[in-house]
Amino acid sequence: MAYQALILRNPARAAATVQEFEQLGITSWCAQLIETAWPRDRSQLHRMGEELVAGRYSWLVFTSVNTVHVVEQVLAGRQLPGELRIASVGQKTTEAIARLLGRPVHFQPAEQSAAGMVAEWAVEDGARICYPHGDLASSTLADGLAKHGVEVAERIAYETVDAGRGGQPVTETAAAPGIKVLPAAQIGAKLEELDLLVFPAPSVARRFIQLAGSQLPARTQTIAIGKPTAAAMERAGLPVHAIAAQPTPQGLARAAEELLQRTGSAGAGDSNAE
Repeated sequence: MAYQALILRNPARAAATVQEFEQLGITSWCAQLIETAWPRDRSQLHRMGEELVAGRYSWLVFTSVNTVHVVEQVLAGRQLPGELRIASVGQKTTEAIARLLGRPVHFQPAEQSAAGMVAEWAVEDGARICYPHGDLASSTLADGLAKHGVEVAERIAYETVDAGRGGQPVTETAAAPGIKVLPAAQIGAKLEELDLLVFPAPSVARRFIQLAGSQLPARTQTIAIGKPTAAAMERAGLPVHAIAAQPTPQGLARAAEELLQRTGSAGAGDSNAE
Protein backbone atom coordinates (compact mmCIF):
# COMPACT_ATOMS: atom_id res chain seq x y z
CA MET A 1 0.00 0.00 0.00
CA ALA A 2 1.24 3.48 -0.84
CA TYR A 3 1.28 6.21 1.77
CA GLN A 4 1.62 9.97 1.53
CA ALA A 5 3.42 12.19 4.01
CA LEU A 6 3.87 15.93 4.34
CA ILE A 7 7.16 16.98 5.91
CA LEU A 8 6.78 20.53 7.21
CA ARG A 9 10.35 21.54 6.54
CA ASN A 10 12.50 23.45 4.09
CA PRO A 11 12.74 21.09 1.07
CA ALA A 12 16.50 21.68 0.93
CA ARG A 13 16.84 20.25 4.45
CA ALA A 14 14.40 17.35 4.09
CA ALA A 15 16.08 15.22 1.42
CA ALA A 16 17.43 12.59 3.83
CA THR A 17 14.04 12.14 5.48
CA VAL A 18 12.35 11.87 2.08
CA GLN A 19 14.79 9.11 1.14
CA GLU A 20 14.18 7.21 4.38
CA PHE A 21 10.42 7.44 3.85
CA GLU A 22 10.74 6.25 0.24
CA GLN A 23 12.27 3.01 1.50
CA LEU A 24 9.07 2.45 3.49
CA GLY A 25 6.80 3.03 0.52
CA ILE A 26 5.92 6.56 1.62
CA THR A 27 5.69 9.33 -0.95
CA SER A 28 6.65 12.64 0.63
CA TRP A 29 5.82 16.27 0.00
CA CYS A 30 7.70 19.12 1.68
CA ALA A 31 6.28 22.46 2.75
CA GLN A 32 8.33 25.22 4.34
CA LEU A 33 6.32 27.17 6.92
CA ILE A 34 9.10 29.06 8.67
CA GLU A 35 12.63 30.16 7.91
CA THR A 36 15.57 31.42 9.90
CA ALA A 37 16.59 35.00 9.22
CA TRP A 38 19.41 37.19 10.44
CA PRO A 39 18.53 39.49 13.36
CA ARG A 40 17.87 43.05 12.28
CA ASP A 41 20.64 44.20 14.65
CA ARG A 42 23.76 42.08 14.24
CA SER A 43 26.00 44.08 16.57
CA GLN A 44 25.81 41.50 19.35
CA LEU A 45 26.75 38.75 16.95
CA HIS A 46 29.78 40.66 15.70
CA ARG A 47 30.82 41.27 19.31
CA MET A 48 30.34 37.57 20.04
CA GLY A 49 32.64 36.67 17.15
CA GLU A 50 35.36 38.96 18.47
CA GLU A 51 35.01 37.54 21.99
CA LEU A 52 35.17 33.96 20.74
CA VAL A 53 38.33 34.57 18.72
CA ALA A 54 39.91 36.44 21.65
CA GLY A 55 39.44 33.44 23.98
CA ARG A 56 36.78 35.02 26.18
CA TYR A 57 34.89 31.74 26.64
CA SER A 58 35.72 28.22 27.79
CA TRP A 59 32.67 26.60 26.11
CA LEU A 60 30.65 27.28 22.95
CA VAL A 61 27.22 25.63 22.90
CA PHE A 62 25.24 24.73 19.78
CA THR A 63 21.61 23.61 19.95
CA SER A 64 20.83 23.69 16.22
CA VAL A 65 22.41 23.40 12.80
CA ASN A 66 21.15 26.91 12.04
CA THR A 67 23.31 28.33 14.81
CA VAL A 68 26.38 26.60 13.44
CA HIS A 69 25.75 28.32 10.09
CA VAL A 70 25.45 31.68 11.86
CA VAL A 71 28.68 31.28 13.81
CA GLU A 72 30.56 30.11 10.72
CA GLN A 73 29.49 33.25 8.85
CA VAL A 74 30.16 35.55 11.81
CA LEU A 75 33.70 34.18 12.17
CA ALA A 76 34.32 34.91 8.46
CA GLY A 77 37.35 32.64 8.27
CA ARG A 78 38.78 33.47 11.69
CA GLN A 79 39.79 30.46 13.76
CA LEU A 80 38.38 29.52 17.15
CA PRO A 81 40.97 29.11 19.93
CA GLY A 82 42.25 25.57 20.27
CA GLU A 83 41.39 25.42 23.97
CA LEU A 84 37.73 26.33 23.38
CA ARG A 85 35.49 23.32 24.07
CA ILE A 86 32.29 22.75 22.15
CA ALA A 87 28.99 21.23 23.27
CA SER A 88 26.43 20.00 20.76
CA VAL A 89 22.79 19.08 21.25
CA GLY A 90 22.87 16.12 18.83
CA GLN A 91 24.41 14.27 15.94
CA LYS A 92 23.19 16.47 13.06
CA THR A 93 24.54 19.54 14.84
CA THR A 94 27.81 17.74 15.58
CA GLU A 95 28.19 16.89 11.89
CA ALA A 96 27.57 20.54 10.95
CA ILE A 97 30.22 21.67 13.47
CA ALA A 98 32.78 19.34 11.89
CA ARG A 99 31.81 20.35 8.35
CA LEU A 100 31.57 24.12 8.79
CA LEU A 101 33.96 24.83 11.66
CA GLY A 102 36.35 21.91 11.40
CA ARG A 103 36.14 21.26 15.12
CA PRO A 104 35.45 18.21 17.30
CA VAL A 105 32.71 18.17 19.91
CA HIS A 106 33.60 17.64 23.57
CA PHE A 107 30.08 16.97 24.84
CA GLN A 108 26.95 15.58 23.21
CA PRO A 109 24.09 14.15 25.30
CA ALA A 110 22.61 10.72 24.72
CA GLU A 111 19.16 12.36 24.79
CA GLN A 112 19.44 14.85 21.95
CA SER A 113 17.61 17.82 23.44
CA ALA A 114 18.18 20.80 25.69
CA ALA A 115 16.74 18.77 28.56
CA GLY A 116 19.24 16.02 27.79
CA MET A 117 22.09 18.52 27.93
CA VAL A 118 20.94 19.80 31.31
CA ALA A 119 20.63 16.27 32.71
CA GLU A 120 23.93 14.91 31.37
CA TRP A 121 26.40 17.79 31.15
CA ALA A 122 28.67 18.00 34.20
CA VAL A 123 29.97 21.45 33.36
CA GLU A 124 32.63 22.77 35.72
CA ASP A 125 31.93 25.61 38.14
CA GLY A 126 33.09 28.97 36.89
CA ALA A 127 32.98 28.02 33.21
CA ARG A 128 32.37 30.86 30.77
CA ILE A 129 29.80 29.67 28.23
CA CYS A 130 28.81 31.29 24.94
CA TYR A 131 25.28 30.22 24.02
CA PRO A 132 23.94 31.59 20.71
CA HIS A 133 20.40 30.47 19.86
CA GLY A 134 17.23 31.34 17.99
CA ASP A 135 14.80 33.95 19.24
CA LEU A 136 12.19 31.30 20.11
CA ALA A 137 14.49 28.97 22.05
CA SER A 138 13.14 27.80 25.40
CA SER A 139 14.91 28.74 28.61
CA THR A 140 15.54 25.07 29.51
CA LEU A 141 19.28 25.04 28.82
CA ALA A 142 20.09 28.52 30.15
CA ASP A 143 18.12 27.89 33.35
CA GLY A 144 19.77 24.49 33.80
CA LEU A 145 23.28 25.87 33.30
CA ALA A 146 22.63 28.69 35.77
CA LYS A 147 22.36 26.09 38.54
CA HIS A 148 26.01 25.11 38.01
CA GLY A 149 27.44 28.47 38.96
CA VAL A 150 28.67 29.28 35.47
CA GLU A 151 28.65 32.44 33.38
CA VAL A 152 26.31 32.14 30.41
CA ALA A 153 26.38 34.73 27.64
CA GLU A 154 23.26 34.31 25.50
CA ARG A 155 23.11 35.81 22.02
CA ILE A 156 20.23 35.82 19.52
CA ALA A 157 21.75 34.13 16.49
CA TYR A 158 18.68 34.19 14.24
CA GLU A 159 15.00 35.06 14.16
CA THR A 160 12.22 32.69 13.17
CA VAL A 161 9.90 34.24 10.59
CA ASP A 162 7.05 33.01 8.42
CA ALA A 163 8.39 31.67 5.14
CA GLY A 164 8.21 34.24 2.39
CA ARG A 165 7.50 37.13 4.73
CA GLY A 166 10.82 38.94 4.43
CA GLY A 167 14.10 38.97 6.29
CA GLN A 168 17.48 37.77 5.04
CA PRO A 169 17.74 33.96 5.40
CA VAL A 170 20.75 32.62 7.27
CA THR A 171 21.20 29.98 4.57
CA GLU A 172 19.81 29.74 1.06
CA THR A 173 20.03 26.23 -0.34
CA ALA A 174 18.27 24.80 -3.37
CA ALA A 175 16.08 21.74 -2.89
CA ALA A 176 17.45 18.44 -4.12
CA PRO A 177 16.14 17.31 -7.53
CA GLY A 178 12.97 15.26 -7.33
CA ILE A 179 11.71 16.68 -4.02
CA LYS A 180 7.98 17.37 -4.20
CA VAL A 181 7.28 20.87 -2.90
CA LEU A 182 3.86 21.95 -1.63
CA PRO A 183 3.17 25.70 -1.25
CA ALA A 184 2.14 26.49 2.30
CA ALA A 185 -1.16 27.98 1.13
CA GLN A 186 -2.18 24.60 -0.32
CA ILE A 187 -1.73 22.54 2.85
CA GLY A 188 -5.39 22.68 3.84
CA ALA A 189 -6.52 21.29 0.49
CA LYS A 190 -3.92 18.48 0.66
CA LEU A 191 -4.74 17.22 4.15
CA GLU A 192 -7.43 14.70 3.12
CA GLU A 193 -4.85 12.83 1.04
CA LEU A 194 -2.22 12.55 3.78
CA ASP A 195 -1.41 9.60 6.01
CA LEU A 196 1.39 11.36 7.91
CA LEU A 197 2.26 14.89 8.98
CA VAL A 198 5.82 15.45 10.23
CA PHE A 199 6.50 18.38 12.57
CA PRO A 200 10.22 19.26 12.90
CA ALA A 201 10.07 22.20 15.36
CA PRO A 202 7.77 23.87 17.91
CA SER A 203 7.47 27.02 15.78
CA VAL A 204 6.22 24.93 12.86
CA ALA A 205 3.30 23.70 14.95
CA ARG A 206 2.27 27.26 15.72
CA ARG A 207 2.46 28.31 12.08
CA PHE A 208 0.59 25.19 10.90
CA ILE A 209 -2.39 26.12 13.10
CA GLN A 210 -2.51 29.56 11.51
CA LEU A 211 -2.59 28.04 8.03
CA ALA A 212 -4.71 24.91 8.43
CA GLY A 213 -6.25 24.83 11.90
CA SER A 214 -6.07 21.99 14.41
CA GLN A 215 -8.75 19.65 13.03
CA LEU A 216 -7.10 16.86 11.05
CA PRO A 217 -8.75 14.17 8.91
CA ALA A 218 -9.22 10.83 10.69
CA ARG A 219 -6.64 9.13 8.44
CA THR A 220 -3.89 11.69 9.12
CA GLN A 221 -1.38 10.75 11.82
CA THR A 222 1.25 13.11 13.22
CA ILE A 223 4.90 12.66 14.14
CA ALA A 224 6.86 15.10 16.31
CA ILE A 225 10.63 15.19 15.95
CA GLY A 226 11.04 15.44 19.73
CA LYS A 227 9.37 16.16 23.05
CA PRO A 228 9.54 20.00 22.82
CA THR A 229 7.80 19.87 19.44
CA ALA A 230 5.21 17.42 20.78
CA ALA A 231 4.50 19.76 23.70
CA ALA A 232 4.04 22.71 21.30
CA MET A 233 1.66 20.64 19.19
CA GLU A 234 -0.43 19.74 22.21
CA ARG A 235 -0.56 23.37 23.34
CA ALA A 236 -1.78 24.30 19.86
CA GLY A 237 -4.54 21.70 20.00
CA LEU A 238 -2.93 19.26 17.58
CA PRO A 239 -2.89 15.52 18.24
CA VAL A 240 0.47 13.80 18.74
CA HIS A 241 0.45 10.22 17.49
CA ALA A 242 4.19 9.51 17.64
CA ILE A 243 7.44 11.10 18.83
CA ALA A 244 10.71 10.16 17.15
CA ALA A 245 13.11 8.47 19.56
CA GLN A 246 15.97 10.36 17.87
CA PRO A 247 15.66 13.69 15.98
CA THR A 248 17.15 12.27 12.80
CA PRO A 249 15.82 11.10 9.41
CA GLN A 250 16.29 7.53 10.62
CA GLY A 251 14.45 8.28 13.86
CA LEU A 252 11.55 9.83 11.97
CA ALA A 253 11.41 6.85 9.61
CA ARG A 254 11.28 4.39 12.50
CA ALA A 255 8.49 6.40 14.10
CA ALA A 256 6.58 6.45 10.80
CA GLU A 257 6.92 2.70 10.29
CA GLU A 258 5.83 1.87 13.84
CA LEU A 259 2.93 4.30 13.66
CA LEU A 260 1.57 2.93 10.40
CA GLN A 261 1.82 -0.62 11.69
CA ARG A 262 0.25 0.26 15.03
CA THR A 263 -2.74 2.01 13.44
CA GLY A 264 -3.61 -1.11 11.46
CA SER A 265 -2.62 0.13 8.01
CA ALA A 266 -1.19 -2.41 5.54
CA GLY A 267 2.31 -2.01 6.96
CA ALA A 268 5.07 0.04 5.49
CA GLY A 269 7.19 -3.08 5.61
CA ASP A 270 4.94 -4.68 2.98
CA SER A 271 5.98 -1.98 0.52
CA ASN A 272 9.65 -2.86 0.90
CA ALA A 273 8.99 -6.36 -0.38
CA GLU A 274 7.45 -5.21 -3.64
